[in-house]
Amino acid sequence: MTEHTETRRAFINGHIFTAENGQPWAEAVLIEDGLFVAVGSNDEIRALAHNATLHDLGGKMVMPGIHDAHTHLLFSGLKFRSECRLRENAGPDEIVDDLCSCDSCLGGKLGGWIVGGEFNPNVFEAGKLDRSFLDAAFPDTPVFLYEYTIHHGLANSKALELAGIDASTLDPWGGKYVRREGSNEPTGVMVERATWPVQRAIPRYSNDTYRDALEWAIAVNHKMGITSVQEASASHIELELLNQLDREGALNMHIAAHLVWQEEGFGGGVSSEELDQLIVDRADYASEHVRTNFVKCWLDGAPLPPFFTEAGLDPGTGNADASSLLIPEDELVQALAGFDRAGLSLKIHCAGEGSVRAALNAVERVRQQNGPGVTHEVAHTTFFHPDDLARFAANNVVAEMSPAIWHLKGPEFAGLAKGYKFASLHKAGTHVTIGSDWIITPDPNLFPALQGVVERGEESVDLATALKMMTIAGATAVGMEEQIGSVSPGKSADFIVLDRDLFSISSSEIGDTKVLLTVFEGRTVFDRGKED
Repeated sequence: MTEHTETRRAFINGHIFTAENGQPWAEAVLIEDGLFVAVGSNDEIRALAHNATLHDLGGKMVMPGIHDAHTHLLFSGLKFRSECRLRENAGPDEIVDDLCSCDSCLGGKLGGWIVGGEFNPNVFEAGKLDRSFLDAAFPDTPVFLYEYTIHHGLANSKALELAGIDASTLDPWGGKYVRREGSNEPTGVMVERATWPVQRAIPRYSNDTYRDALEWAIAVNHKMGITSVQEASASHIELELLNQLDREGALNMHIAAHLVWQEEGFGGGVSSEELDQLIVDRADYASEHVRTNFVKCWLDGAPLPPFFTEAGLDPGTGNADASSLLIPEDELVQALAGFDRAGLSLKIHCAGEGSVRAALNAVERVRQQNGPGVTHEVAHTTFFHPDDLARFAANNVVAEMSPAIWHLKGPEFAGLAKGYKFASLHKAGTHVTIGSDWIITPDPNLFPALQGVVERGEESVDLATALKMMTIAGATAVGMEEQIGSVSPGKSADFIVLDRDLFSISSSEIGDTKVLLTVFEGRTVFDRGKED
């Protein structure tokens, strides 16, 4: 290897999947000032590579940096760096033991609160999940635990007291306090929006803790080959930190920040009014690598037991079951019309066939009012009714999917495998993207998901198509297809080197793929050789 200047780098002898239709494969690239300036054969790049640092790829497969179309950077960083982690399927005694041995409990990072997760309510006998075991162990310490879907929670008596919740508290719109049998006394189990008062009562971490969590989460993404993301729950705290990192030249990731609308829990525990104001002030948080013209809402809950808060279809009307919609359809249409006119793309969380239909109805009505408008997205797209298949492409709606979730262990997730109609959507001309939904998954590794996409039987797509869903399709969904998403002259020099050639191995080996090198804007941001 000949060392020259790192602003000019040449990578040769690679098997480079470009994600470009006109030139799908190349052997070498030349990078200058963070951009690809040439893509071609070894001889072509060598001829141009004077005064460049020369890197020999040794025949390794290279592909564009991955675009994760659905992640939660700050939440995941806090979860794995600062909250109490519970062992899988822990019972009451195990939960207490885990809480008492974690740093958060012993160190009191949250003003005396204990926050952790995730507990699995399916482990408990029906009707027996109650805060009493937490009260016995922590009578004077407020405790809040996330349930395994992150949509629900469990709080002890002290936490309920500080949040102002008691037997007289009414269930909120879109949420429920599970009550003790024969009374109105809350068990401490909170479903969907019922968690909001407790989450508002939890003190803030220190700024150093938030920054550590965010920087760690970005570093984990680099290890997984991810160079651009859609942050699906951009809070005020996170946006301030991203802006700070970018000003310091320390943000090595392209981020489409989706500002939260009408979801206080995922919005960082602030009021809906504050969330609305953040959307108004969005331009104040935009920077070189952070774009803030995106909004996220939750139309229903989670399609997982025991609460099943997804919205299905009403068999009588064929419309969404209104009792399970967190936002009435007319209200969604009114808000979406405003976002659309302002050039804001809305990502709509949909867990059931009914919520997907309601989302498509809303976009269709807005298209009739506003004309073509900007691209909007259905998040997850796990399930949808066959009658709605053609409506995605017809209304310029992206089907964002999170196939990594079906790889999670446990019978609770078995029902998800019935969804994820990749081939059907692709053949119908739908714009399909792939996300990790990191916070549910243990990490944002999308290679197991990639394996799942090509091993879906009749719903499989070919490997090249699946890789494009994870790269250029994601870039296009956020309006960045001219800047990122493929290995092409003029684009940001974001690419990864893999430990195996995905096109020459059995599909069963794809999920074990490791990233050897991650390059962002021509700079190495992860090198497995140096880490190991």
